[in-house]
Amino acid sequence: MFDIEYRMGGLMPDWSMFSGHPDGPAVVGKHWPEASERIGFRIDGSIWEIDPPSSSYPPSIAFKAASLQGEAKGLEFYFIMRELLFHKRVNIAKRENLLRAAEESGLNIQVFLRDLDGRGKELFEEDLRFAADLNVDLFPTYIMSSLSGKRARLAGFISYDKLSATIDEIL
Repeated sequence: MFDIEYRMGGLMPDWSMFSGHPDGPAVVGKHWPEASERIGFRIDGSIWEIDPPSSSYPPSIAFKAASLQGEAKGLEFYFIMRELLFHKRVNIAKRENLLRAAEESGLNIQVFLRDLDGRGKELFEEDLRFAADLNVDLFPTYIMSSLSGKRARLAGFISYDKLSATIDEIL
């Protein structure tokens, strides 16, 4: 038995980190075909050529806000955002598209909007501090610890077998 705690990393506050790259935001989209092959999940990265999200912060904050209505609701919201971004090429950094995902996942919209501008943002900022304190700079990163004090840290693409074996080792 183990608990999972979801933390958001917020890799990209804005596009300034790519200001010198000749491809601009499209450079991000070029990463997804390789990732798609490795994970066995079809990913269309063309959104970064069509209407690139301005930042990874808004959807991260929105996930935290949605999760305040329950873990199941938060995960449903996450899966809808993922489908919008990677399959339907919808810019999930835009507020109207976050609201669309919130509606589709059955969230209480008034509560979601309140939390999007309030507690969700605070929780995301806590996650950023948590990641900085642990020097997390690659996502996903899995940080695991057991009641007996065993610890493990995995980062980047991890096969199911590696993840499962690591969990077995610390339990």
